[in-house]
Amino acid sequence: MNWEKYNQRLVYENGEYHLIIYLPEDAEFSKEFGDIESENQKLGLEAYLRKVYPNIKISSVKFMTGSLIAFQLIFQPGFSDTAYGATTQKVSSQQTKPIQIRINNRYVESDAPPVIDNGRVLVPIRIVSESLGAVVDWDNKDKIAIITKDNKTIYLQANLPQAYINGKLYFLDTSPKVINGRLMVPIRFVSEAFNMPVDWDHTSKTVLINSDLPKVSDYVVKKGDSLSAIALKFGVTVSDLKQWNNLSSDTIYVGQLIRVVPPSVIIDGSGPSLEDIEVIPYQFDTVLGFTVKYYEGHLGSHNSLKTYNGKITEVATFTHGMKEDGTLAVDYPQTETLSYSDQKGIKSLMLIHNAQGGSFHRDLAENVLENPVLRDKLVQSVLSEIEKYGYDGVEVDIEGIGADTRAEYTSFIKELKAALGPKGYIVSATVPAKTADYINDNWTGAYDYKAIGQHADRVVIMTYDEHWSGGTPGPVASYDWVENVINFAVKEIPPKKILMGIAAYGYDWTLDGKDGKAITASDVNNYVKQYGGKILWNDTFKVPYYRYKDEKGKDRIVWFENAQSTQFKLKLAKSKGLQGIAIWRLGLENSEFWSGISPKK
Repeated sequence: MNWEKYNQRLVYENGEYHLIIYLPEDAEFSKEFGDIESENQKLGLEAYLRKVYPNIKISSVKFMTGSLIAFQLIFQPGFSDTAYGATTQKVSSQQTKPIQIRINNRYVESDAPPVIDNGRVLVPIRIVSESLGAVVDWDNKDKIAIITKDNKTIYLQANLPQAYINGKLYFLDTSPKVINGRLMVPIRFVSEAFNMPVDWDHTSKTVLINSDLPKVSDYVVKKGDSLSAIALKFGVTVSDLKQWNNLSSDTIYVGQLIRVVPPSVIIDGSGPSLEDIEVIPYQFDTVLGFTVKYYEGHLGSHNSLKTYNGKITEVATFTHGMKEDGTLAVDYPQTETLSYSDQKGIKSLMLIHNAQGGSFHRDLAENVLENPVLRDKLVQSVLSEIEKYGYDGVEVDIEGIGADTRAEYTSFIKELKAALGPKGYIVSATVPAKTADYINDNWTGAYDYKAIGQHADRVVIMTYDEHWSGGTPGPVASYDWVENVINFAVKEIPPKKILMGIAAYGYDWTLDGKDGKAITASDVNNYVKQYGGKILWNDTFKVPYYRYKDEKGKDRIVWFENAQSTQFKLKLAKSKGLQGIAIWRLGLENSEFWSGISPKK
């Protein structure tokens, strides 16, 4: 074969020479050229290369039709001067990410893939025009496409860098081309000619015509959802969803993770990757860290305090449990934490709670709070313990009480303030997150934000556990949910009295929501090392997640908090003028977590 008649270009990359041979673009030549893999053809090419490039070792030869690689010859390293020892490598569609076409938020299938030529995306004219509602006629003799839509007619001719729209001449920066028997045209010109906005997403290699990339790649099924409703929401079909999620029926369940865009367009969760999110340090008047000590020698929280004391202004020690007679029980006094805090000028709060056996005891708390005598005894016990250990105040973390205890809980906060305030002690209340005042709700109804905010010096909003280990899989604290909670809270409580709760952990479930367990960001990093894969980012929830298959072959999903997800919440707290943040808890976080928090003043 006479190779000299074809356009060629020699390139030098990474210390190697590569030759590109540009082939004719008509379909018939492709058939003629199909026997390049034969030994005779290889030998002929090798002889040609030795003749034209006698002093250069060619590492590979690429054969291009337009901007497509038809096939490639790679020469083995260490070849002799008499034989190149070529091996043929056909370039399949799996080797490079295919270009997608998304029109009116629907992905359009094409029998001829789009290509990039001279920095412009060329697409098959018929499928795009017909998807836009246009009619295409083809003049095979002169290679002219006539596209008609409404009152507009476009003439495009292969290999001619110009077009006519209703008789007016326009020049193109890239000519239409016939590739594999299909006329390929610059998509931006055609779509804009029809007044259809067009864009190109380089990362996912998607042509967007009157479209946006989906904001999420995965959707968490909620109560009342159906496949048809989800398909309608994301502009896809039920058959798409079943194919992308390997579903054999229309049955779905609450908490299930449904892929809502084709796998080929997912970009690390269809949003920025973790590396793309800049972590900026924010400074707050108060950075409160909750500390625990579950047994003698358990010093995880204490060690975290010592490491990051330059950013922590207060600690709340989870130490004092309520008793049925209104007094307080102390399991493991955190004397080392109190001593260190005092040394570093960090305020300390004695946290009182109604937790027993790993859960909050409703009856215990309600019996004490609803009895004025026992409630007063509890107030006196708090004051006595504060003075005994040298605390700066109290953190009330009474959870799980019923809505009918609403007035009594508020009275307790008011009575605490009356007893502790004159002595200069802080009264702070930790309360569940809510987006409205559902006074009959069994989890949040007991907490009257407005009244509590009037009596307490400060209110910690637990903006975490939106999903938890015993429930359906989902974010620990999705951004929209946190924002809605804070928007409600600042209407009821002065912003300068509010601390936003920040989680330093996550949860790991099977995909059907079973076998949930708490994990940390460090645990997830270890998962990646053990099971492979990658931590993804969900840009709608603004949190990371990770999917893996465990030793038993079960598919699992992890939603967790890290430096990047915390970044958005810190910015929100700052924009709302909050006093600061409260971290549950010290010892769970990793070093990256603290990169978003500035040293204290």
